[in-house]
Amino acid sequence: MERPSPPDRLRRLPFAAGVLVACAVWLLLQTFVWLDQERRHQAERAVLQAEAATVRSRLESELNATLSLSLGLSTFVLAKPDFSQADLAQVAASLIRLQPAIRSVALAPDNVIRYIYPLAGNQKALGLRYLEVPAQRDAVLRLMREQRPVTAGPIELAQGGLGIINRIPVIFTRPDGSPHYWGLASVAINPLPIFERAGIRSDTRDSVRYALRGKDGLGAQGEVFLGDATLFDNPDAVLMEVVIPGGSWQLAACPLAPADEHGLWVQALLGVLAAVAGALMAYSLSAHQRIRSMALHDHLTGLANRRQFKLRGQDLFALARRSGCQLTLLNIDIDDFKSINDTYGHAAGDAVLVYVANTLRTCCRESDLLARVGGDEFVVLLPDTPAGPPLDALLERLHAAIDVMLPGAELPIRLHISIGVATCSDATPTLDALMHEADEAMYRAKEKAAG
Repeated sequence: MERPSPPDRLRRLPFAAGVLVACAVWLLLQTFVWLDQERRHQAERAVLQAEAATVRSRLESELNATLSLSLGLSTFVLAKPDFSQADLAQVAASLIRLQPAIRSVALAPDNVIRYIYPLAGNQKALGLRYLEVPAQRDAVLRLMREQRPVTAGPIELAQGGLGIINRIPVIFTRPDGSPHYWGLASVAINPLPIFERAGIRSDTRDSVRYALRGKDGLGAQGEVFLGDATLFDNPDAVLMEVVIPGGSWQLAACPLAPADEHGLWVQALLGVLAAVAGALMAYSLSAHQRIRSMALHDHLTGLANRRQFKLRGQDLFALARRSGCQLTLLNIDIDDFKSINDTYGHAAGDAVLVYVANTLRTCCRESDLLARVGGDEFVVLLPDTPAGPPLDALLERLHAAIDVMLPGAELPIRLHISIGVATCSDATPTLDALMHEADEAMYRAKEKAAG
């Protein structure tokens, strides 16, 4: 594939710079947006943690206040082993008055429910053998093994409905000091009012979703019994431990994920701003190139003007002096150009100048420096070109190409040029000296052609 020439690369530079600036501005704006989003995320997370802590505190307070009442049942049995159903009813009624969320109070000597209050609606629970019920067996065995209160559930109660059961082992001390497991006392609680008072609702009226796991007080290892189980795997969720009698639960709080109504607009705005910045850069660089080109090029032919010729020519001249390479300068003048302007008009004269410039581009090398330094005066600086056959061949090509009928003119115009040649030597210590010598040579050639 052909490599682009330097002018082509320069023409593409504004576009490339515009794209680069657009990308940089977009990244910068994205960074600002990300920092703002991160700041808002941290603030929202702090609010979420505060709300979750409040819910946890309420939940612990409600549960512990309710479930701690069951400790009184153990004391009741130890103080009056020969109690009756009426005695239990009196004590249980007092507990329910203190905490209406208590659904029932039961005593289970030898792990079989023999006494329950209130009896109405709970008859199905009488005679329940805990160790024969798979859903409750593990919790009771844990209570017997650890001999401390165990919270079970939430579970489906035998008498129907959902409940949390706090079980307290009743342990007598024998005369010899050894413990005797009598059975257990239990308090069944309706958890829904407690969850409501703590701020955990099953609907989405609030901006935060909650979930609880840790069935039977097993904490993070327990089953999820309330809310969406996926909240515990959500990186945006806040996890907190809820301490309950005989174990713990784990609370997950996660904000609802409302649709980001402004996200697309923000991204569109960032894209527009980045595109505008890139366009401004491309336009500015392109305008700078145009201004620089106008300052260094002849507006009619596109060749270098005298100023650029001096700037670049000085470098080529200094390089030739240092390296010892031959440097040749051609001074080209169009014969009788004034008569062409006077006879055919300035438009024809401009066409002649453009034609000569294009002919020079065609005949010369890319490394040669071409310039229009006067009205009809052109110069060509030829690096690594000594006097000899290659230079003679170039001069022949120039004469042959320019001394023709000018195409496109309404009337035939035969062009003639005079070329002065000067080669860098000790007699031309400066570029100006070389130009002066080529200029004199051109006038001698013009006089020779006229004679």
